[in-house]
Amino acid sequence: MKKILVCCLGGTIGSKVNEDGVIKLSATLDKSFFDKMRIKAEYEIVTPIVYSSENADIKYYKEALKGILKAAQDVMPDAVLVLHGTDSMAHFTHMAHRVLSFMNLPLIVTGAKYPPEDPHSDAVRNVKFALELLSAAIDSRSGSLTFGLVYSDAFMGQATFVQAAKVMDSDFSGEYKKFAGMPQIEPLEREEAEAFLASDKEPKVLTIPDIPGFPYDTIDPSKYNAILVEAYHSGTQNSKSLPVLVKNASSKGVKCYLAPVHSTHMKNAGGKSKDAPYDSEIVLQEAGIIPLCDMPFISAWAQVIIECCK
Repeated sequence: MKKILVCCLGGTIGSKVNEDGVIKLSATLDKSFFDKMRIKAEYEIVTPIVYSSENADIKYYKEALKGILKAAQDVMPDAVLVLHGTDSMAHFTHMAHRVLSFMNLPLIVTGAKYPPEDPHSDAVRNVKFALELLSAAIDSRSGSLTFGLVYSDAFMGQATFVQAAKVMDSDFSGEYKKFAGMPQIEPLEREEAEAFLASDKEPKVLTIPDIPGFPYDTIDPSKYNAILVEAYHSGTQNSKSLPVLVKNASSKGVKCYLAPVHSTHMKNAGGKSKDAPYDSEIVLQEAGIIPLCDMPFISAWAQVIIECCK
């Protein structure tokens, strides 16, 4: 019989509404929940750590990833299902993709917009679809090729799978999007992943969204280990105050990154407008900003965190 490791990390999918009508964080789902799925498998349920998305940080993520890795080594499952809070589910998926892919196991992260007891909850729908995908992945021996996120799409009213490397952050309704390009992401080797998880570093990475007119030149870069700036969809950003920050940060040994950036803009476009960089991009590159090409902003965040822990 197939063996599936279920790692419950908290979030709405593991919560209940108390008598005061407040959603309270709960530890885990019991095996009776998975019996409803009617997918024949042996389920090993573990709860290495419980946290809410709003309080999630790299320390929690590391503890969760270490717990999943240890449980996988103890249980020797055929696949892994991770139940996580939806608000930061995309962040966790990108981090897990880099750190756990070396196990070469199918792994899917999912959650729910409403607690399982709510009649409008998508918990059963999402978990059932995730388990169906994992079951098929086990049969096809796809390994870590099946590594991603399952969420409930409100427009179609169905559960949807997105490959980990293409997951973009959700909006207010919990709807996720796919990155339009072809992400260039290299998961860590076993030794690199174990070194990352063993590191006690908790880097302070300042992430700045693409807000028009942001006063970059007022930031004190010495307070951070790295700075990550979100580019507009064209790959551009403020070319007036941002270069000031980049140069100031470089003088203090703090690296500044920009994402998402088109890799075609990093070379001579040969006169083709669709590949040609904007003047502002050239200004930023000359100032010393480090472009993280062909990956969603949220993936770049995971990349910078890992780089800072080396």
